[in-house]
Amino acid sequence: MEIGANLYKNLSLSAVLLLFLSSVLVGCSTEETAESTEAIESVEPAEQEAGVDESEEAIRSVIEKEFNGPDETYRNLWNVMADKQPVDPNQEEYDAFLESAEYTDLMDYMEDSYAEYFTENGYDNFSRSGAFNYSFSEREYQLSTSDIDIVQSDNGEKLYSFTFKVWYEPADGEAAEYEFEGRAIAPEEGKIGKVDFHDKDQLIEDIR
Repeated sequence: MEIGANLYKNLSLSAVLLLFLSSVLVGCSTEETAESTEAIESVEPAEQEAGVDESEEAIRSVIEKEFNGPDETYRNLWNVMADKQPVDPNQEEYDAFLESAEYTDLMDYMEDSYAEYFTENGYDNFSRSGAFNYSFSEREYQLSTSDIDIVQSDNGEKLYSFTFKVWYEPADGEAAEYEFEGRAIAPEEGKIGKVDFHDKDQLIEDIR
């Protein structure tokens, strides 16, 4: 009988230990699963960011900056600069004008607005020929973009084509939608070397 009682006690103790170990293992498994889930969730945003086409985002940003507006800050800085600009200056007067606060404030604002999206040469060219063209007017109106579609060319990963629409709402006239298309070259990731806009419906003529 004593042997049977001891055997019963040993079996009971073993059962308790087995139950305890099972609980510990389940707890560890739950913690490991939670940690694995957290690790996966923390990796997913990084993977998503890795899939972002920075060149496409740069093109989109330039379109939105140029065709949502007009940019009143640019207009004001331009007017202040124009008032300061000398008429028929000699070289000394012209050099002084280029160093004036009125001129440098305008140049700094243009650079802050666009330079980050371009290569150095790309920005130099765009700032001279394309930047703020659709804000450069004395008329009162509002512009807003929609349906921006940017496609990477099959002929090369640095080439992009795009289409978008601009809603033009003049202060004294009938609002209308204008279609645009264009091309861009991005020789560096996230940096535009050249961008061309084709104003299919000649919005620029209605603005000016």
